[in-house]
Amino acid sequence: MTYNLGYKTIDEIRAELAESRRVLNHVLDQVGDRWDAQVYSEGAAWNVRQLLVHLVLTDAAHNNMVMGYAEGKEVVPADFDLERYNRRSVEKKAELTPEQARESLAQSRAALYAWLDGVTDESIFEKTGRHGSMNIMSVRQILRIAAQHEHNHALDIARVLGIPV
Repeated sequence: MTYNLGYKTIDEIRAELAESRRVLNHVLDQVGDRWDAQVYSEGAAWNVRQLLVHLVLTDAAHNNMVMGYAEGKEVVPADFDLERYNRRSVEKKAELTPEQARESLAQSRAALYAWLDGVTDESIFEKTGRHGSMNIMSVRQILRIAAQHEHNHALDIARVLGIPV
């Protein structure tokens, strides 16, 4: 997956987050009984439900990163293993139903929007920290990755299930 991390205003990033969530919800609304359909055959080899769980966990992780780095905290350790984290975290949340997952996504996005609404010093968006990819990024860049990550996975689900976007 490649990401465009070019400069955008926070309002533009917020619109990008809203659009990625709109696309994801549009796709998820049409999954029906196909939660076990295989999305990826290599790597994690996730089905639709597992990919949704991954999105829930990643959404919360991105929130934790941006809020933590804005406060000057170290969030992702230098020895972080993204592949192991993705695999194990999805396994640990295997019981999460699609309905629970979607509610969790709604709650985490609402928390992010509330946090964004409370920001009074926009310089925090330039603070940096380690993303799960091990790249050092600004809070602004991590917010963009959050939107693009969600959007890309939604398109992957749509492609596999033949859902027009």
